[in-house]
This record gives sequence, C-alpha cells and structure tokens, in this order.
Amino acid sequence: MAKKGRFSEFGEAIRNFWNSPGIPSFIEILEKGLDKELFFDPDRADSQIPKEDLPIDFRLRQSGFARKFYEKLFPVSHVFRITHRYGREFLDNFMPLAAENYIGRGSYKFVYTLPWNQVVKIGKSKLPSDPIFGSLYKEVQNNLERYLKTEEIGLMHHLQKSAWGESKRDEIRFKFARLGLERLHYWKLKSLIPDLVLPTRFFMGLRFRRSPFGVPVVTLTPCDNQNLLPGKHLKEFIRLNEKVRQNPIQDALFPKWKLNFDTHRFGIISKSKLKKIALDFHRVIEVTRYLANEEKLIFDIHSENIIITIPDFELKIFDYHVFDEHLYEPSKENPSPEVDHINLIKEFVSSFELG
Repeated sequence: MAKKGRFSEFGEAIRNFWNSPGIPSFIEILEKGLDKELFFDPDRADSQIPKEDLPIDFRLRQSGFARKFYEKLFPVSHVFRITHRYGREFLDNFMPLAAENYIGRGSYKFVYTLPWNQVVKIGKSKLPSDPIFGSLYKEVQNNLERYLKTEEIGLMHHLQKSAWGESKRDEIRFKFARLGLERLHYWKLKSLIPDLVLPTRFFMGLRFRRSPFGVPVVTLTPCDNQNLLPGKHLKEFIRLNEKVRQNPIQDALFPKWKLNFDTHRFGIISKSKLKKIALDFHRVIEVTRYLANEEKLIFDIHSENIIITIPDFELKIFDYHVFDEHLYEPSKENPSPEVDHINLIKEFVSSFELG
C-alpha cells in the first residue's frame, strides 16, 4: 500500500506541476535535454556499432513476399523532418535510408539504423479503429496545442489548406494527433522511470521512396529517433531448458518453457549487476501496476521492448505504448491484463536465483 500511495502522490504531483501557471509547457519539458542527448557531429567519423552487437530480432526483420516485392519496386531513400517556417513547409535533418539499414519492425513502426549510431523509427499507416487510439488519443485530439509544437500546428493547417476534400484534411489531422499521442505515451513512462527510458525525439517526417519511373513516392508520417545502444533483446538472454507441464494436446501443439536467464551468454554478469537488473525490473512492475490501478492503462511491455546493454548490463526500455484497459485483450488465465506482463517479468527475475 505504501508503494501504491507513493506512486499516486507522484502522479498527482506531476498533474499539479503540469497545470500550474508559469510552468514550461509539456513540449518544453519533454524536449529538455534532447539536443544534448541526441547530438551528433556529422563531420566526425564515428565508428559504427557492429551489427552482431545490436539488439536485432531477426524474426521481426522478415517480411512476406508481397512486402519484399514492394520494397524492391519502391526502395526507401531518405526521410526529412518537416516543419513550418517562412510561411510554408520546411525540410531539415536529412536522414539517409537503405534496405540494408533496416533492422526491424514492430506493430506500429519500421526501424532503420542511421550512419551516426542512431535509429529512426518510421510510423506505419494505421486506421483510427486500432486499439492504440483510445482515451489518450481523444485527450490529444481535443488539446493539440498542448502536444504539438507551434510550427507543427502551423504545418498541419498549411497542409490542410492545400488538401483536396474533407477526408484528406481529416487524414492529415489524424497523423498529427498520432504524433502527439506518441509523445504522451513516452511521457507516461519517462515521468515515472526516467533513467530506464531511452531519450526519444518525436517529429513529423516526410519519407521518400524511389519509384521505377523516377517519380519519388512521398509519405507524411510520424517518426522518432533515438541513440543506438549495443546490447541484446531480453529474449536473447533466455535459456529454454525446462518445459512447463500442460495437458498432452497443449504440450504437442503449444509448448511452454520456463524463462531462465542465461548469465554467461554474452559475458559473465556479476551478482551486483544482476541485483541492479532485478531491482529495475521490480520498478517496471510497480509502474505497470500503478498505470493499471490508477489510470486504467496497460503498459504494453514485451521482451522486444527491453534491451540489456553490453558491456554495462543495464536495463533500458526503448519502445513505449500504453492502451486503455478495456481495449487490451486479456488472457484466459488473467482477466486483469497487466497481470500477464507482471507474471512474465516475475518469472524471469526469479530465474536469477538471487533469493
């Protein structure tokens, strides 16, 4: 109860701070320090992190035949950050893309490495019926001036004026509201566990593809970028050596394994490091409980969202989405959906055998 009360008080303090007069805006708070965190010198020849040291899930890299054919026909070229300056759209921050720099895809984004040890995540097209667009999306949509920068709102209006038809104007507004939603999801986690969440810059991007006819295919889409860290996905540390007993049919068709942490797979992890990782996992559990109990939100945490850095062996979360409790599909075993995530983490931490 003490921990729950502490998080409740913290959440209330954040809300009071946010709504106080004379306090920097949400965007200013969110962007503070990002110029320093994400700074790179294009003239300095940084050594690239070897691909074998990257947290790449090769299963997520695979695409079907139709997608591969499309990528061959319309290969990615680059992405710009697009804003509104001098009374018109303004492009800056050129980011070169190539098929060989593609390192993964999630439910909502494609991920590419950049030449300066950063990644750019490019938003996939989504329909408004997707469960991600719940109560938080409505909050953003009704208060765009809180979640978008002045130049972003100016760009949205500029693009809407030149759009043909009401449906196109609605689509443009939807994309900008989604950009604000991504920021709000990030803030939900960053405000509670700031040291575990990777600094992220969200922006409206303009992605270019090369067509066989020489005419570029241009897509307006929300993007974000982060520093690239050497490390491994959580699942890459898992050793599957103990089967969970089920009924014979489930054993044959849907086998389950205990999640045992392999402390020697990527170098020997000291006991002090393991204790720190375990403590950070317990903090993630407390945040998951807090969001579920106090805000009726489900923190969508999976092994694909977490990396353990190498050689420091620190826990970092680099993907952030929260869903309304009633829009998230619970399992049959756990009618309260956050329990699935919490039990998975607990099982994993127990395999550390720290007592």
